[in-house]
Amino acid sequence: MIRKRGLVAIVTVLVCLLTLTSNAADPLGKEDLQKLIASNTVEGRSVEWKKKMTWYFNGTGLIKQLDEYGNRAKGRWRIGDKGELCVDYKLGGEHCRTLVPRAEGGYDVYEENGTHVWIFETILPNNPHDL
Repeated sequence: MIRKRGLVAIVTVLVCLLTLTSNAADPLGKEDLQKLIASNTVEGRSVEWKKKMTWYFNGTGLIKQLDEYGNRAKGRWRIGDKGELCVDYKLGGEHCRTLVPRAEGGYDVYEENGTHVWIFETILPNNPHDL
């Protein structure tokens, strides 16, 4: 009888854990990501350094970036086969990242290895900063 109750308790805990993890937001898919960023501007910050950054993703695959110190960069962007955002600034090669909606708004951005690297805080229509 004690073993049966112990087993029931373990199963109950496992079901609760699975329920909690299944409620985590799923990464954006290809179509949702395309609608979100194409021809729009993203304002965000790095997780590690809290550095603020602004990106403009034009509709033809060009990305323009401006950091909080006034430094600019240009590169190419595309959406990968698995719905990841791939950016190539040429110097460091292409990096593909996954966007996951945040409960409080915005998007968490993850490297392929699962490292949380950016937070996309605000999505603005078009190119209001004239990047």
